This record gives sequence, structure tokens and C-alpha cells, in this order.
Amino acid sequence: MAYTLTECEEERDYRYSLRARTDAAGSAFLVVVQCNPSRASGTRSDPTVGKVSNWAEENGFSSVTFLNLFARRSPSIHEISHLPYVDLVGPRNDEVLALHAAGASTLVLAWGSSLPVPEELYLKRLVEVRGLLMGRPAHRVGSLACGRYPRHGRMWNADNRTLEPLEWNELLPNPSLQRDALKRAP
Repeated sequence: MAYTLTECEEERDYRYSLRARTDAAGSAFLVVVQCNPSRASGTRSDPTVGKVSNWAEENGFSSVTFLNLFARRSPSIHEISHLPYVDLVGPRNDEVLALHAAGASTLVLAWGSSLPVPEELYLKRLVEVRGLLMGRPAHRVGSLACGRYPRHGRMWNADNRTLEPLEWNELLPNPSLQRDALKRAP
């Protein structure tokens, strides 16, 4: 198994997208939406990129593009947890999410339960991203983490390697939570 980093859209403290090509034949194009980028770049991989790219190849995807709910780059959630919401999201993130998701053969949500932001900011962003991706079928790999978060790519292990459809209401089960999050979040 092999993958090659081919494209990286970044500016200063933000990484908007990272693309890897695999050795799989065909043209199936996987998009994986994670929480926030670590240090991986167009020239440097990380364990998540490696694991997800290998999974993509095993499942017949010739490329995988990594996107994020929050584009602010940080290897530690503690480094960014205090930042204002707009600084976490990034000025071009919505545009990049919508563009890449529109061209995906398969869209997988994969951020896990360790969030870098308070719950109300996470819920606010989730509602926004759901709106951006409306009409695109979402998927997860394996079971939901803690019963409500799409499993992080590093956790696609053993019994948690199967691609499954994902309904947004599995992540946002209570409409009043969504409304409250949008009202409370800055």
C-alpha cells in the first residue's frame, strides 16, 4: 500500500484541504471531513493521513481529500480551544468544504469525540456544515464514537472499518439542541 500527498490548500495558520493519491485503480474520489488539521501538509504526512489513505486504497478509492470542520491548524486541541469561533473556522473553509464535497464519490465524516471547542460551538458548526453539504449523502466508518460522533480516522480498526451511511440526525438528534447552539454560540 502506498499513497502520495499531491495537493495542499493552506495559508498561514489554516489548512483547508489536503489530497493524497493512492495506488487503487479507478477514479473513485473520497472526501473525509475531520475536526481540525494537525501538522500534515503537502510535504509531510501524519498518522491519520496515513491510516485513512491506506483504508481508502483498500476500499478502491484512488484519492482522498481531507477537509475539516475547523480549518485552524494545531496538533493539540488545547492550543486552539480559546480562539474566537471565526478564527477556528477560517476565512475560506466554507467555500473549500462545499467545492470539494460536491465532487466526491463518497463523503465520510470522521472527527471523533475529542473536540477542540465547547459543545455549543461544535453544534453550531455542525449545523452550518450540514447546510453546506445538504444533498450529499454522508457516511461514517465503523460505529459512532460515544454514540454520537463519527469515528476518527485513526480509530478505523478491527471491527470499525466498514463504510456505513450516516444520517445527520444521528449527530444532531434533538432539533432544540441545534436551535440553542445557534443562539448561544458567538
